[in-house]
This record gives sequence, structure tokens and C-alpha cells, in this order.
Amino acid sequence: MSTRMALINPTDITGLILAGGQSRRFNYRNKGLIDFKQKPMIAHVIDRIAPHVGLIAISCNTNIPQYQTLCETYRTSLKKSSKWGTCLADSLGSQLKGPLAGINRHLPEINTPYCFICSCDMPLIPNDIVTILVNTMTDAHQQACHIMDAQGCHQLAILVETTTAIAALNQLTKVSIMKTGKPSERINHSIKHWLKQMSSLGIVYTGPVEQMTSINTPEQLAHMELSDR
Repeated sequence: MSTRMALINPTDITGLILAGGQSRRFNYRNKGLIDFKQKPMIAHVIDRIAPHVGLIAISCNTNIPQYQTLCETYRTSLKKSSKWGTCLADSLGSQLKGPLAGINRHLPEINTPYCFICSCDMPLIPNDIVTILVNTMTDAHQQACHIMDAQGCHQLAILVETTTAIAALNQLTKVSIMKTGKPSERINHSIKHWLKQMSSLGIVYTGPVEQMTSINTPEQLAHMELSDR
């Protein structure tokens, strides 16, 4: 008979929100700061996940002062410490690109045993998404747990063991050496491949599709605002 993992408390988790993308389809505007229903998209994300994590961190390569001001407002209203709301840009010269660059920058700075990772452009992310992943991870004895859509595609809502996830990222940055001694192609630097370096379980979210939707265009933003009434 299998035993359940030790209970994961909210204070054991840092919520890392990724807001470092270039947002080409939004004319390079920082998506996290674009209003959805008269409030920045990232504020919706913070409101939904903050009750379920101990700390919040934001990965942002532009508009850092605006994100810092937003975090200061939350720190004051929620009576949080100065550790809550860390905003960091990707490291220069990082071998990792895209979401992994932001994850790689923040994970070594995180002092909690677990990290929940999501995107800033998911303003309708379920209020209980962290709880869903925590329960699945503890029941299944996994090092990571992530959300998939009905087609099996990965969505950016992930819970990981921090130290295990750092080791997996380090593995991705290495160059594999062939028997000839010549470096081969670099290991695939994708979220999917990163998760494969760990004991990871994907689960299908069965709620409304809009709740796990990343808003990528102005047209999609307008549609989502109209549909969420």
C-alpha cells in the first residue's frame, strides 16, 4: 500500500509568474501590464494564486519598475515581507531561451521547497489550480506535476520540487559529448523536455477552456473580455 507524501503547505510554495516574453503580437507591449477588465492581466493572476502560495516572484525583462510598484502595492495590502514580489530579468548570456530562461533565473533564488510556475497572460487561471497540482503531486509521489489540454499539449501551469527542477535545468544547459569527443547538438531546451528530466505527471484540466487560455493577441483579449461576463 502506497503512502501519501508529506503535506505541502502554501508557505512551502513560491508562485513564479512569467512575464518576460516579447509579445510580438501585442506590438511588443508587456502583456502582464495590459488591462483585462480594467486591471492588469498579471494582477488577475496574482489575485488567484496568492492565497495558495507563500511568496510571489515575477520574471520580467522590461517594465521592471512598473512590476515592482505593483508588487509593493500588494505587499502593503497583504502585509507581506520584502521577500514577497521579487522581480528579476533573465541573466545575460543564458543558454536557455523563452520561458526556461526566466525559470532558470529565478529558481536558484527560491528558498521554498516547491515552486508553482504560470504565465502572466492567463487572467482566468482557476483559483484552485495550485491545490489541484499539490493534491496530484502528493497522491502520485511525483517531483513535478503539470496541466495539459485535451489534446495532450502542455500548458504553463506547473508545480515542481525546487531542487529537483534546478538539477533538471542544469542538465539542459550541458552539451552532450559523443564517443568521438565532439559536441553534439544541444539538448532540446523546451518545457516539455525539462519536465522529462524529472518524475513528472501531466493531468488534463476538465474545467472551462478559457480558464487555462493564454491571451496572445488583441483580438483574443477582446473576445475573452466579452465572453467572461
